[in-house]
Amino acid sequence: MESESFSERLLRIILRLTAALMLLALVAVFMPKSWMAAAHEWLGLGVFPDAPIAEYLARSTSALYALVGGAMLIAASDVRRYARMITYLALAMAAVSVAIFVTCFSDLPLWWLLGDLVTAGGFAAIVLVLQHMARKSRIPEGGPASR
Repeated sequence: MESESFSERLLRIILRLTAALMLLALVAVFMPKSWMAAAHEWLGLGVFPDAPIAEYLARSTSALYALVGGAMLIAASDVRRYARMITYLALAMAAVSVAIFVTCFSDLPLWWLLGDLVTAGGFAAIVLVLQHMARKSRIPEGGPASR
């Protein structure tokens, strides 16, 4: 087995750091509703809706973030083997961010939407560039035909 390239090591680190951040969403799955409401107001989003669907959506969205974080941890364990899943995760996160930006533009503060776009888009760009660099570093000098 050939050794891991710098871009593969960096990709693994970025995946693990992102996974750790996403796994923090587990806190919101189990936190008291009063904490959720306080965070909602502190962020300037107004009074947290007192409807069961609001709490359900907040908790299930947080659980899905944690689920994606877990998938990233698995993918980080072998960036070559899980390259297709890593590409999918990067592109899907960017696409979801764009969809949220377009559909929630009038409902959420611009700082929230732009922050989401920048972090998801930045993550996708960095991951895709590192994957490209890793693939390129594994191709022999003369290209695949020279083997």
